[in-house]
Amino acid sequence: MNLDRLNGRMLLAHNFALRDPIVPEISREAFAAIFLEGLGDRADIKGRTLTHAHWMMEILFDSEQLEPQQVGKICAEILAETRQEQKVYANSAYHILFLAGQKQTPVTSSDPDTLKTGEWGADVVETESIPDFLASIGWKEENNSKPTIFRVEVRV
Repeated sequence: MNLDRLNGRMLLAHNFALRDPIVPEISREAFAAIFLEGLGDRADIKGRTLTHAHWMMEILFDSEQLEPQQVGKICAEILAETRQEQKVYANSAYHILFLAGQKQTPVTSSDPDTLKTGEWGADVVETESIPDFLASIGWKEENNSKPTIFRVEVRV
């Protein structure tokens, strides 16, 4: 794998917002393991576990081959595939929301595992209701039209 080509960077955090026991809660380590296994030996994306207070996973990607939204879709599908197998009841359903934004402000920390200007930070949310979750964080629909924000939704 040519790591020099992996010049895109996205950090992932996990927000388990399920009220019902559809799937078990997972640890930081289990969350990261899902992506490390799911990404496998792809040449265009690589993952690394972080010890940061908020960010759990670093995803490096070839920005000449993949758009950030494509990376988000790949990651959401990896999580959905694993979580489908972990459902308590096979007929239960919920959503994975991959809510990402590009950092526009200067970095205030010297921590190498923090988000840097121009990089993407994504909250990976597991929720029964995307509209309820977005309302709970004060999200406005007009955010979707900003070029520095995107979201991916997957039903599990």
